[in-house]
This record gives sequence, C-alpha cells and structure tokens, in this order.
Amino acid sequence: MSEICSSEEIERKRQLALQKKKEALLKSQNATNSQRKVLPLVQNNVKNTHALQNIQKPQNNICYNQKNNFSKMSIGQPILNKNNLKMKSDSKNQNRFSPISTESFFNNKTTGPICSFHMVSKTMFSVDMSRFCQKTIDVFKTIPSRSYDPKIRQWSFHLKDYDLLISSLRTSNPENTILGIPTSFLTIFKKHMNEVNENLDIDLSSIDPQLLKSLMPFQREGVCYGISKKGRCIIADDMGLGKTIQALGIAHYYKNTWPLLIVSPASVRYQWSDAIFKFLPSVSTHYVLQFSSSNDYFADAKIVITTYENLIRHCDKFRNHLFGFIILDESHVLKNEKTARFKATKDIVSAAKHVILLSGTPALSRPIELFPQISLVTKFIGLREYGSRYCAGCKRPFGYDYSGHSNMEELQILLKALCMIRRLKGDTLIELLPKKRQIVLLNPDLIKAGTEKMKDCLKQLNKTSLKPLEKQRQILEYYNESSGCRLKAVCVHVANLLEEGKKFLVFAHHQLVLNEICNLATKMKIKFIRIDGKTNSDQRKQMVDNFQEQESIQLAVLSITAANSGITLTAAQLVVFAELFWNPGILCQAEDRVHRIGQNNFVLIQYLVAKGTADDYIWPLIKKKMNVLNGVGLDSNFSFKEISTTTQSIKEQSNLDAFLSQTFTEAKGSESPIKLDDEMAETNDMDELILNICEEDFNSNDWDDLIIME
Repeated sequence: MSEICSSEEIERKRQLALQKKKEALLKSQNATNSQRKVLPLVQNNVKNTHALQNIQKPQNNICYNQKNNFSKMSIGQPILNKNNLKMKSDSKNQNRFSPISTESFFNNKTTGPICSFHMVSKTMFSVDMSRFCQKTIDVFKTIPSRSYDPKIRQWSFHLKDYDLLISSLRTSNPENTILGIPTSFLTIFKKHMNEVNENLDIDLSSIDPQLLKSLMPFQREGVCYGISKKGRCIIADDMGLGKTIQALGIAHYYKNTWPLLIVSPASVRYQWSDAIFKFLPSVSTHYVLQFSSSNDYFADAKIVITTYENLIRHCDKFRNHLFGFIILDESHVLKNEKTARFKATKDIVSAAKHVILLSGTPALSRPIELFPQISLVTKFIGLREYGSRYCAGCKRPFGYDYSGHSNMEELQILLKALCMIRRLKGDTLIELLPKKRQIVLLNPDLIKAGTEKMKDCLKQLNKTSLKPLEKQRQILEYYNESSGCRLKAVCVHVANLLEEGKKFLVFAHHQLVLNEICNLATKMKIKFIRIDGKTNSDQRKQMVDNFQEQESIQLAVLSITAANSGITLTAAQLVVFAELFWNPGILCQAEDRVHRIGQNNFVLIQYLVAKGTADDYIWPLIKKKMNVLNGVGLDSNFSFKEISTTTQSIKEQSNLDAFLSQTFTEAKGSESPIKLDDEMAETNDMDELILNICEEDFNSNDWDDLIIME
C-alpha cells in the first residue's frame, strides 16, 4: 500500500518540481540571450505577491484580462523585469504557446457567398449563390438585364453585362468568392452571341443537282451549317436522318480542295460507294477508290474510301498523300485519344483543310468522350480546361479523373455555338411515327439462376483482396454465365413471335445466345439472316438487301456490338433485345436500324429482362448513363418514363419441346450488385475480352451507384 503524504509534504514536492522546471527554462533562456537577467525564484512565501503588480512577464507565460492586468499567477513562476521583456523570434520559449484570439477562435470574420457563373442560353448566363446574401442581391438588382425566376430561384443576366456584374460584385463586397466562366469559354460565347442564323442564304448552286434535289429541308440546313463552319464541324443528327447525304453535300461544295478521304467502319464502307454513285453522278466511278490493301494506289483518285483499321496499317501511305477534305464516319469510335485509331486519324487530319465528323451518338456514356472528336475539328481549349469545367475533373494520385460530368447545360450551348449540329427525328420527320419501348419480364419459372459457376463467381467477387483486373475477370464470367441461365425464356419469347408470323430483329451480345436463336429458327424452318463480328462487308450488304426485299425472310439475328450501326432494316417494325447492353448509345443505335427514314409504320422495341440475373444491375446503369447524355442534348429520345412493362406468356410451343428441354443447372443462391464495365468487345475468349478493355474503363465504373431494379 502506497504511503499517504500530508498536505505540507505534497506542497513541498510541488514547489520542488516547479523550481526544477523553471531552472531548466532559465537555462534555455540563458543559452539564447546571455544578457537576460533572471530574478530569484519566489519560494514558499506569498508575501511577495504584491510586487507582481509592477512586474511584467513574457506574454507567452501569462494570460491577460480585458484591462491588461494579470488574471492569475502561480507561486514559483519566474519574474522578469521590464528591461527583459523583448525576446528573440527564434526562442523556443516564444513558440511554445500562442494564445488564439477570440475573433479567430470563434471564426467571427464574415465572408461573402460563393457565386458560380454558367451559361443557360446563347446570350444569357445565370449566377448560383452558395447562401443568401442581401448585399449581393442588391448588386444583382442594379444590372439592367437582370431576370429572376422565382420557381427555381435563379438570377439570369445578358452576356453583355458579364463584366459589369463581375466588377460590381467585387466593388460592393470584396469578400465575395466569384467562380466566373473561364476566359477561353467566355470568348467563344461572346463571339457567337450576336451570330444570326444566315445559313439559308448560302448559295448551294455549285453542288451536284442530283444531291441538291434529294435534300430534305433540315438536311439542307445541315449542309449550310457545315459550310458556315468552313467545312469543319460535327453532324450529330439522330440515327436515320441522312448524315451521309449532308456530308457529301458539304464535301462537294468544297470539291476544289479534293481529293476526298472517307474513313468509316468496315461494315459501312460499301454503303458510301453506293451513296456517291446515287447522289454525285457528276463524279465518274473510276475516280472512286475503295482502299483495302497496300496494293491499292491513289493515283488520280478523287475520292478514297477506307476503314479505320487500314488507316492504322498504312498510316505512312496516307500521310504522304495530301487530302484536302476528310469525312470521319461513326466518329464515336475515336472517343479515346490514347488508342492507335485516334492517333493515326489525328495524324492524317492535321494536314486537311476541311474535316467533317458524323455520329448519331458522339458520346456513348460520358462528356469526356466528346473532347477527342472536338479537337479534330477545332482547337479551342486544352483537355484539362475542358475536363475541369464539364467532366467534374479532379486530381487523383495517378493523374486527373475526368469520368464525371458537370455544367451539362452550358456544354450543350457551347457545342451548338462552336461546331456541332444535332436534330432528332421527332423534330424533323413529322411523318415518321414514334417508336414505343416495352420491358418484357421473362417468366421466372423459365429462369435457371444460381448455378454453381455463378455461385463461385459471386464468392470470388466478395473477396476484398481481389485486384481490379481479377475482379473484372470475375464480373465478365458472371455476365457470361447469366446469359445462359435466361436462354430458355428468351427462346420461348422468340418462338412465340415466329409462330405469329412477325418479321423482326433480335439483338444479342453473346455468341451462345445468337447460336441458340439461329438453331431455333432452323428447327422451326424459318428463313433468317445473321450478322455478327465474323460477317464481312460484302456478306453484310447482301444479307441486308435480302432482308429488305424478301418477305420470306422473317428474322434477323444481330450482334449488338457488330450490327448496331451502318445498316437499314426498315422492312421490320419490331426490335427485340434478347440481352441488355450497358452502353445506352449502342442501344439507341441498334434501335434505329428500323426507326429511320423509309419506315412508314409504328416501331416496337422490346427489352427482355430477367429478374435475379445481371439485368438487375445493367438496367439501372443504362438509366444513369442516359441521364448524363440527356444533359448534353444527346438523348436520342431515349425516355424511360414512356416505357411500358409486360410479362412473358407462359405457354410453350409443342413442336419446340425437344429444343427447349435442354438441361439447366438449378441452384439457389443470392446475388449481390455487380459492377459492369461500360465497354466490352464481342468475343468468346475471356482473356482476349479483358485485353480489349482499356485502362480508362477500369477507372470509371459506376459500382456504387447501381440500384437493384424494382
């Protein structure tokens, strides 16, 4: 048991400890200031406390009240005379204690609101305040062009008063934090502020008469827009509105700068030849060259048509031949400036005087995908400026992240003013009937979810030690397995449609699904065509023509990734997606193989969805990405509010029993939300599939935002 000390002993020990502490302090002071004189320590004596009233100590050893007197001093503290008050700035004692003033401690200093500026129309900008401030509102009221919308509580001003508002805010309240429109963007907006639409006054008489008489009014407007931009623009009209004829019209207007180079995906290269022969009969056929190998020579060709793959393989040959006008079809394939495709294209485009980009979906999922395409037609800002303003750019440990989105309304205005024209079917083709979308919930009795392989994939995905590449591999395996589990229900739905005699398209992603649908049609003795990644350009064109012209061909089995663009199949009025795809831009393109110029009937789009499978996670991801595209004006009328829902019929055809009796492994298990990459190549080889995914895709997945479909 420890010894209990008396109060006198405790006081003595306390005084001794204080004395040792002060001696150490004085020793340190003597080392830094040899001229300092230290008075004797006050011992166990309270009689000398009255002398403290006339003695000052260093400020860091005392606490003052409001009358600058000492509020309290402990016995045993060193007493310094007035001549020794000043201390050196490097003294350790000076830095040991710095009392915080009440003003700083309680943060009483007032600051103004944060005022963020952004464009809301071609001539108007708005200001968002972080909090209400009457002084700032009073400044707003002094601006002549002010406008206030009470519904959204937003102040708007004319662009001509931008500088006046900025200076007024700074003068009236210097504490305001102003986040204005960056100078590079502001210059563009001011330049186009007073621009009047005089496109219709452009003389188009130099264009081939055959093409000119084939132009619809909105297509003529597109041609004039391209000419007003000096032949450097992006035509982003909705799929099926005739971007090809508009591009040829602009190119023929500038025919003095030819030779003309047309670069397109391999699947549509021969369609360009057909369009040239149809709309530009003034160009002799021997001046049109389909470049496919190194054995082809440009010679005196006026129009050269090639693919992006050939451009990469024979980049030196194209670089050494000067093309004055270049058309880049399906330009969304150039969305990643790190790819060999973009680098080769940029190298060739840099020497051209006129460049036209064509794409019905220039951005498939993110605003950053627009920047590489914009940079090919105009040099206005850098990647960091664009990414910071419109992609919610932020710095990460390994670089900048531009996978987000911000200021979407302003970006839409910027694109229209700078280089992009976009029209939708609903705004231009009044005679084109709208398409209707429908979700078909597959019969759960026909869904064999929860196989052993799926369980194993989910078990692996739940491991926290998985690296990103390993986790991606497990996700792809789960997606592949999920497609097989819903295959029976898909075949039942397709079989019902075939028995009803409907002529329609079926899109799928996996070869397994494509194969089984073809087997079903074969057993039912239904004529069909199939287009996937293995179908070459010549075969594709022949199959499309057969489907369009022959009523006996009832079904078109198509790969989502290989046949979503470049073909016209208006002979059908029904499109069925046997599988979902996580990129909404690809889905929109696939839909419009049927819903385009030449379609005279209503079009029905059916999405087959199976609960308890990967569909629970892909559909919310599609909705999220589509909302981003809506903000930039690239929505393609993809509205989720108008989608109806129905359930699959449970009847099965008797003549399909043998086919539909295939065994599916039954197992019970719970699935957890799965993160799906936003872009994957079509292949059966898992290793090749992963290698085809770029690093950007790994860093920009939307894992945390997925919601299970209700």
